[in-house]
Amino acid sequence: MLNRRGGELIDTKERPPVPVALPELEFLRKGPPPDIEAVERRETAARFSEHRTIRRGLDAWAEINKAESFEGWLAIGAALAVGKAHALKVTGANAAWGRNYSREFSLWVRQHGFDKMPAATRSVAVELHEHAEAITAWRNTLPERQRKRLIHPLSVTRRWRASTAHNGKSPTDLRRDAKAAWGRFRSCLEALPAGEAQPLWRLIAAEATIQQSIGCHGR
Repeated sequence: MLNRRGGELIDTKERPPVPVALPELEFLRKGPPPDIEAVERRETAARFSEHRTIRRGLDAWAEINKAESFEGWLAIGAALAVGKAHALKVTGANAAWGRNYSREFSLWVRQHGFDKMPAATRSVAVELHEHAEAITAWRNTLPERQRKRLIHPLSVTRRWRASTAHNGKSPTDLRRDAKAAWGRFRSCLEALPAGEAQPLWRLIAAEATIQQSIGCHGR
């Protein structure tokens, strides 16, 4: 409707209100906020599970000299694997070696009561845990007499690696391949800066210690 006002024609017809654009809320774009209580429950459950795993490992370690068993070493390996994961997370390391990782893992070991265990034994106990399903399945195929002897993780992991890694090759072929691989390994390390090569040399030294210990436990 047009009305005259002050000599001008004014449109006095009511107009619809201009819609107001509300700012897009963050949670509408990214979804609803997380359920804080559910997150806290999951974290609490994870911590409880870790604590229970460590406790079982400690109990097995306390009894290992009285009643050594394959199942006991599996429990010990699972507990030490918690420490390994902790050290990797805290240091941001990509693998279980290096000065920072070793320092953090050693601290965890002392704090949780595994410091009396030889380092070589800790290493193969973790390996036993990490391959528990495959090693257990392989071990269960052995005669009972052999299973009774294969209890310590040093002997178990050595026999398991030997039985699954050769892929049908003869001992002569394996020795030749090992020598060739060792030569390539040394050449690569010699080409690396000293700071990058030293952790690998320490890893080889630790593996040599393990293999020397195997002679005492695997026969």
